[in-house]
Amino acid sequence: MIAIKKLSQLKVSRLIKKMFPMVLLSAAVCAHAQVGVDPDDYFYTLVESWENRGLLREVPPLRPYPMASIQNILQNVIKRGNERDVELAVEYWQKLTGRGWHVAARTEGDVVFPVSDAGGDPSFDFDPEDNVMLSLNPSVEGDALLYKDWISMSYRLGLAVRSQESDAYFLPLYVNSPHDARQDAATLGPLYGYIDMNDVLSIGRSDLFLQAGIYRSGYGPFRDAGLALNDSTYHSANLSVSVVKEKWSYVQQYSAIGATHSNDGSGLSPGKFLAFHAFEYKFLPNLSLSYYETIVYGNRFDLSYLLPVPYMAAQGIGGNADNLQMGLLLKFRPYNGLLLAADIFVDDIDVNKLVKDFSLKSKNRIAMQLGASFTPENLVLSKMEVRFAAVLPYTYSHWEYASTGGYAGTAGMSAQMYNYQDYTNNGVPMGSPLPPNSLGFFTSVELTPLKNFRLKLGASIVSHGNVAESLSDDEAMRYLLSDDGVYATDGSIFMHSMFADPARDVHDGGTHVASAWDDMNFLNQSHKLLLLQATVDADYTFPSFRFGTLSLNAGYTFEYIGNKPKDVRFANLYPGGRVAGTGDGPYTIDGVGSYTKEEVLVFFRDKWEKNLMNVITNYLRIGMSFTF
Repeated sequence: MIAIKKLSQLKVSRLIKKMFPMVLLSAAVCAHAQVGVDPDDYFYTLVESWENRGLLREVPPLRPYPMASIQNILQNVIKRGNERDVELAVEYWQKLTGRGWHVAARTEGDVVFPVSDAGGDPSFDFDPEDNVMLSLNPSVEGDALLYKDWISMSYRLGLAVRSQESDAYFLPLYVNSPHDARQDAATLGPLYGYIDMNDVLSIGRSDLFLQAGIYRSGYGPFRDAGLALNDSTYHSANLSVSVVKEKWSYVQQYSAIGATHSNDGSGLSPGKFLAFHAFEYKFLPNLSLSYYETIVYGNRFDLSYLLPVPYMAAQGIGGNADNLQMGLLLKFRPYNGLLLAADIFVDDIDVNKLVKDFSLKSKNRIAMQLGASFTPENLVLSKMEVRFAAVLPYTYSHWEYASTGGYAGTAGMSAQMYNYQDYTNNGVPMGSPLPPNSLGFFTSVELTPLKNFRLKLGASIVSHGNVAESLSDDEAMRYLLSDDGVYATDGSIFMHSMFADPARDVHDGGTHVASAWDDMNFLNQSHKLLLLQATVDADYTFPSFRFGTLSLNAGYTFEYIGNKPKDVRFANLYPGGRVAGTGDGPYTIDGVGSYTKEEVLVFFRDKWEKNLMNVITNYLRIGMSFTF
């Protein structure tokens, strides 16, 4: 039973009155995100609509696009679009061919109203001082042609200044931060300042071009939901080449990313890389199939992943030790305005068991997505999207047992060893935002009721299970008897399916967690997290005047989470470093007592279960921007 704490209207009004002057005063100047460096810009929503409606024939598969491709897209829309399409395309054309720089800033106020059934837990009492974050994001940004029509640059050189050290608390579950500002804050009194910048240099024509820079990139028909490259994930240093033809396209990208510790995604180290390439062939103008590969590795540089060759063959040169994935993406447009897409991302699959026994009950680590996007020729309804997504247990979760930090104790590895193979960058998932062992349904509607007014409504339902609940008793004890901080048992992307084994050669890896390799265990746990979210986002841009353009934006998200860990410190079901003993026992817990194996397991399972609770959270965002 959820006990909802009601906030008085007086308290809310006082809070808004406190926020508004601060937000208003901090909004000196602001600008829209730059098209050529931000794959989440509204321009890419328009491109999706134009492509689905048949106005575009050749669109680069990898976002963001270079200036040459953007100009080619706008020219085609101006030739083939309706009156509103042409108006929008001309507006973007004028922005891109006008001044190459803008002084910019964004200001925003975020408020969180948490409500829980924690039985009066003071950590969930509403306190405006603790649940408000103000931010200011000044920058210089622009899109510029450097030489004729084939060398261009897009950039955003800015700062993220906020009243809270981290913005994670102000983001709904499974939503990434819109800012690339995470480390090395400068303290400015009560404020925290971070460098927040991206840039990309593009060379070539619209059908053949090279891009290099530090920016976010996305792949797939559904933005912010790519299984291989998610538009909303943390930025990386990228070098890519794209070939875009009428019947086929090919893209290859090599990225330098950040490695973190395996157990919780903390710490940071360079020397980790992601390679991606995709080949798309159009059987018909409205039907295409893409094959793509990704590979994650580190602690060395490998020339073979810069070559346009199958990664499956390239990794065999070094002993098949890297983290390889393969995917298929099918896109079909039965009529103009409707896109049907199916995407499957294969991390690992037990081919022998699948072929011999026709069974999926094994080490099948797959992410998949099925969805539809409807973009009619309508001035009010811009886009309607429905998606189903599933991420099977241990997908994206890998560990490299090379000697990157030495082994420690009976656990077989050190808690300070960096993971160069899991599918994260700076601890942020690079693919699906859903954790392993999850099933989700997502829907959204984007409306344009007025010329400069955009409204987006969204809803999602997600079920997620901690696969540690499916471990056998012997496996659970092995986790408990390990050193502190070595393994994760929280069901996240950092929980992998191997035990380190110091008795084996370091390059042979560890030993399998049997339940992870012999069974799928997809959402068969007793305590599953249930996520319900409903979101409303609005943005209004005033007509431009002499000194620039003013925009206002606001957003609200209602979130319910059932069976959420109340204290993240106890999210691990079987934490290491607390149990000692050998053989069949007796065992001690935190150096105290004499327990049997069964008593130890009951103790930790009961403690973990009591840490689960139901939570309702309301997220409110108010922002202002001005472009000069």
